[in-house]
Amino acid sequence: MEFIWFDLVIAMAALFGLTAWLTLKQKLAAALSPLCALAAVSMVLTAAGMAGVLRPAALALYLLGFGLGGWALYSELHTPGGTPAARWCAVSARLFTPGAVAFWLLTVSFAVYFAVRQPLLNNFDEFSLWGTAAKITSTQNVIYTEGEIGWPWQGTQNCGMMMLSYFFQLFGQFAAWKTYVAYNTLLFACFGAVLCGLKWKDYALAFPLAAICWYAPYLFTVYGRTQYVWYVYTTSYGDIPAGIVFGGAVVFWLGLRQCGGPFWTLLPVLALCANIKSNTFVLSLAAAGLVAADLILFADAKPWHKGLAGRVGKALVAFVTPLATYLIWGRYTAALAAANAEAGGMGTTSESIISVAVNGVKMLLGLPVGEYYELRRGRFVQAAADMLNAFLSIRIAMIGPGVVVVVFLTGLCVLAALLARTGKEKLRTLVLWALIVICFAAYNFMLVLSYAFIFTEAQGTALIDYNRYLYSYYLGWFLTALTLLARQIPQSRLRLPGKAAVLALACACVFLYGRYVSWDTSVFGYDDSEFTQVQVNQQTVADAVEVITQDELRQGAVEQQRIFLVSQGDNGLRWFQLSYEFLPIVVDYSGWLRPENSTGVEYGAGGGTFGLPELYDGDVYYHAYTQDEFHRAVLESGAGYLFVETSNRIFEQSYAALFSDELAAAAHGPTVYRVSGEGFELIGGEGAA
Repeated sequence: MEFIWFDLVIAMAALFGLTAWLTLKQKLAAALSPLCALAAVSMVLTAAGMAGVLRPAALALYLLGFGLGGWALYSELHTPGGTPAARWCAVSARLFTPGAVAFWLLTVSFAVYFAVRQPLLNNFDEFSLWGTAAKITSTQNVIYTEGEIGWPWQGTQNCGMMMLSYFFQLFGQFAAWKTYVAYNTLLFACFGAVLCGLKWKDYALAFPLAAICWYAPYLFTVYGRTQYVWYVYTTSYGDIPAGIVFGGAVVFWLGLRQCGGPFWTLLPVLALCANIKSNTFVLSLAAAGLVAADLILFADAKPWHKGLAGRVGKALVAFVTPLATYLIWGRYTAALAAANAEAGGMGTTSESIISVAVNGVKMLLGLPVGEYYELRRGRFVQAAADMLNAFLSIRIAMIGPGVVVVVFLTGLCVLAALLARTGKEKLRTLVLWALIVICFAAYNFMLVLSYAFIFTEAQGTALIDYNRYLYSYYLGWFLTALTLLARQIPQSRLRLPGKAAVLALACACVFLYGRYVSWDTSVFGYDDSEFTQVQVNQQTVADAVEVITQDELRQGAVEQQRIFLVSQGDNGLRWFQLSYEFLPIVVDYSGWLRPENSTGVEYGAGGGTFGLPELYDGDVYYHAYTQDEFHRAVLESGAGYLFVETSNRIFEQSYAALFSDELAAAAHGPTVYRVSGEGFELIGGEGAA
């Protein structure tokens, strides 16, 4: 039996080596080391993927982890002086602080739990992008943007999360649950950073803080009992990680100021913050701005101007890091999109964030803008009004709408200022709070611009995914406020009231979680029946692959070919689900309108539904092809096999003459046909059994 944990064990051992080296040799706090290590791994692999050397770079990171970690441990345990037991105790005390232990306990516990439950992808966007991109990267050992896939468009979504998934399953078979482990490890690293600076004697503060962190994603993303809340820790979406890494970057800096460590360790975290989703560039700039302001305004040395030039230089580096990440990735994907367009695919499909921001500011100032923006001025005004109404009235978290969330977060920051021991710390806390509010306003402005100028009109009118964009910022703000509060309590004259406030907040989280999250909808209690359809898909694909493999052996083929999918009635979801399951076999995306289509009518928005133009039934996913056009489309796709998952009367009436059995087998279930210039020859499948 395959040891399904093998790749995770090796990955965690390499990660521990990197964290040990950062802590013992770079003098970085143990609670901060995991976040720095994970961010560095993600960014190194991103650069390596863009350069076409992904797997060698991953292997090098493993060797570095083992080598640097082993050297750091060996040298520290063999330093002159003291007994071996005393040296062991000293090293352990540095490595296993409350924040580091919280990280490793959560990481190992979730790895074991997910290895037992093995959850599967089960959401539309996981199949259409997030999970599929992770699988492409792992199964083809290339960055997903350059992997072999049937999409007609060029993938341009940032790949920071996919790189972590790749690192954690480098030596084993790809599995969605391992991706979840990798992503949760990143979240837990941010949680551990919140506890930076706390010692074991502060257990009465550390335990409630750790509990609050664990509940935080639920607190700000769940707002109704009918939602599938177990997705909070069982998702490959980037929204929750985006918010937590945004907060984690600020928390990392606060920990660095408090506990010491090299400034460079912050840079990978800021870079990763800009490399999770396209909209997280704004969040990364907000994090960099908070770091820069704190660095320049509140110096450790006296007088204030001492070392100012160095602090300004570091502040500029903090800003340049996410900016460079964004620009490099943008140029890279723009080149890929241009190449894809030249090859007959879709090119760039939306305005850049920077262009939108510049023109949005011009509109606010009453300056002239281009025709593209002028035509959408009404959408801009309407989006601003809708966003304001949503902020005041739409419930977005367990505690209420956005205005309530902001009041709550403000209360935490004010409480932290009240607990601060010195006037300088009080001012520092209030300044950071004010800057977070300013950045929040800027982030909302960018969302208004996105709804007006980047998203479709339907998305803007309905404020599609409004909650997902906003709770990312709220999560980061919450972790920052929680850290500001936690770092003041141990030195405060009001330690007991401060600890009581944190304990009360932890109890409130438990209460709200109990109110909104029932056991059967939590990450621990969901029923396996949630994955019934996914398991059916897996079996369907496994049967088809077996048929294709046997046919290829008979034909003397050396590798599996591209597949053309027919799934009548599909709205795009079946195509995404089955293309994910078929990987590394590529399912051709037949959902774009081909120029040679003689109907002159634009049918077909995606999916696998086909029929004669005269039989068009009003379905926007209907692809209208004559018999000759359908045959030519399949041949030109390069597919060696045609997989009819679901047939119906329209498909049979349209194309039965092209099939060797006139689709008799397909009427009884999924069936595989071999593609040839004469038509499609039945070779097997469930329908042919």
